[in-house]
Amino acid sequence: MAYQRLWRTRVGRLTLIMGAAALALLVFSGLASAQVALPEAVTEQGDSIRALFFVVLAIGVIVFVIVEAMILWVVFRYKRKSDDELPTQVAHNATAEILWTGIPTVIVVVLFIVSFFVLQDIQAAADPDEDVVVVDVQGRQWAWAFNYAVPLGTELSEPISPSLSETEIHLEDPSLVVPFMTLKLGVEHMRVVSRTGDVVTVDRAVNGTVAIRHQAGAEVMRVFNGTDTVAEGRLQAADNTPIVTVPVGQMIRFNIASADVLHAFYTPQFLTKLDAVPGRVQTLWVRITDSGDFKSQCAEYCGRDHARMIYTVRALPLAEYEAWFSDKAGEAPAPIEGDFGGEEEVEQQEGAIGNPANGQQLFFSLGCNVCHGDFGEGVVGPTIAMTIVPLDRVILQYREPLEAMSVFPPDQVSDDEIADIYAWLQTVPRPPEADVIPSKLAELIEAGG
Repeated sequence: MAYQRLWRTRVGRLTLIMGAAALALLVFSGLASAQVALPEAVTEQGDSIRALFFVVLAIGVIVFVIVEAMILWVVFRYKRKSDDELPTQVAHNATAEILWTGIPTVIVVVLFIVSFFVLQDIQAAADPDEDVVVVDVQGRQWAWAFNYAVPLGTELSEPISPSLSETEIHLEDPSLVVPFMTLKLGVEHMRVVSRTGDVVTVDRAVNGTVAIRHQAGAEVMRVFNGTDTVAEGRLQAADNTPIVTVPVGQMIRFNIASADVLHAFYTPQFLTKLDAVPGRVQTLWVRITDSGDFKSQCAEYCGRDHARMIYTVRALPLAEYEAWFSDKAGEAPAPIEGDFGGEEEVEQQEGAIGNPANGQQLFFSLGCNVCHGDFGEGVVGPTIAMTIVPLDRVILQYREPLEAMSVFPPDQVSDDEIADIYAWLQTVPRPPEADVIPSKLAELIEAGG
């Protein structure tokens, strides 16, 4: 047989072995490609990363082939048959030593230079005169919230320090501030608690942001929650996937923060990810080139429901994005004259129990707004404003939640504190489109009699 004759020679055996390896690689490449191949990039930064990957891969393949070929040649050329056929022993060869030191050094230096410039490129901020879309990303066990901001129409009239104890700010026009509003100065979010005269009391560094120094004259922004959802059932009991909406062709700045533990903002088609680190706000710059929906997920293990912490990046043509943004931002709240805030200012429904002012603070500090919206209007989770679920069933939902809600043990929030949250929810008007009670909540009410 021809293959038997071929096997009798060293070159023949080497050819058969290499051919079998190539055939096996070809057979399994289809199966392996789904796991190891890079996805197509949908950002300019991703294109740079993809190009760098293939440069490194090409150099690695060339080195691998040369080294393996030399190993195989030595194995078959000097295969020991007798003591008389040992290869000549060489104690020193200056040329060989220069080559095996110089060539790797050149390769490493080239890769370092190329990688350095690619890294500089993908981390570069937008040009100073370029329009930038800013999205504030908040990660929390176990959900994502995506916030946007528009100018409030006023400026900071006095500087404030980074100290968390500093809760009073002065604005040129404090009448523009209304209860429950979230303000933005730089990357820091502040939640309005009350107003007395021209002094606005705020909770600082909310939504996972950090307190920083702000100079007088800094522009004050009004934050709104731009998180949409899509019911696609990607995971059991997690039918509503949060969506972050961005434009195609415009530079986007993601300000990424965490309210509790490490998370990671990861969209495979971006070919990069960035951790959400507690106590820091990190920035990811991208310019998306293709429209579409891109499935994404947290890529840093963050606890029990890490696998459910998924989201979708929705990239729209610029005109569609601007229409979406305008609709989401809505009209600015009407200015309010006079003071507001404090427990006595909150109107309760007849028969409500608990402290609604404290309940409002707990609603945000526990992260209930991430899933249910700043006013309980429903985002990833259902609408709970003006909830008609009995208090005892609400407490049970905190302790033994249905669907994907996190468990809140008594040492994290007591029954009395849940009653405070419940009392505050009774003061928040239910949005008109949320008249239908979600089926799971209806079952919960029925189960409670």
